[in-house]
Amino acid sequence: MNKVSVVVLALAGLLAGSALATCPDVLGIWSSCPELNPDFPMLNGRYSEGWCSAVGPLQPGNAINAMSWDGAALGLEWKMWGMNINAAGATLTFDGVTGGNGVRVYQIPYDGGEFWLSGEGSWNQGDDDDLYGTINDFLVVASVTYIGGQVVAEVANITFTGVFDACPEQNACVIEFGITNAQLIWRSDWAAPMPTDYPAFLCDATTGELFITCCITISINCAVEAEAQSWSAVKELFD
Repeated sequence: MNKVSVVVLALAGLLAGSALATCPDVLGIWSSCPELNPDFPMLNGRYSEGWCSAVGPLQPGNAINAMSWDGAALGLEWKMWGMNINAAGATLTFDGVTGGNGVRVYQIPYDGGEFWLSGEGSWNQGDDDDLYGTINDFLVVASVTYIGGQVVAEVANITFTGVFDACPEQNACVIEFGITNAQLIWRSDWAAPMPTDYPAFLCDATTGELFITCCITISINCAVEAEAQSWSAVKELFD
């Protein structure tokens, strides 16, 4: 049993008072896969990874800019941006490339990042206040396929957590977990023209990669203290 499960989860407490207006009103799991949760649907998305180092992929500093996609417009439901590959860079965890052909698997940790959820989303009830937060952890495990020494495909599993910024101290609200899959659509060193309707590269990068996401799933939870506690004690619930 995780620590969050031992606190009192009180939706009524979230709805009481205007001070909570910038916290999520509804707790639960949202997913773009109806099989996982048909009650709280969520849009899939698209993202860019700018090669901020101007060196290429997998380099420290490269930055992700992700947005929801409804088939016609970007960023109407959610956004995540500013996750940068950390100073340690990518770690090669499996190398199955022989003679320039095969698959390599990389574990890629990111630092920083922020998120935004539309105030019109089903995580709100009766108000239109947009929700903002900070990404705590963001990790990509990427399987990259090579033919003739060149990248021809990439699929990735992405996991992340986050904290809503403006909730009062006694009601710590978090993205307990976020998961999604991603597939590489285009990169700057491919001959194909760059597709339209993708988030822009960050850090003024002029080169990078474009991905689509599928089966994005997030769990939103908030803790209401059973007894008065210090803010440091509340934060320990989510460590």
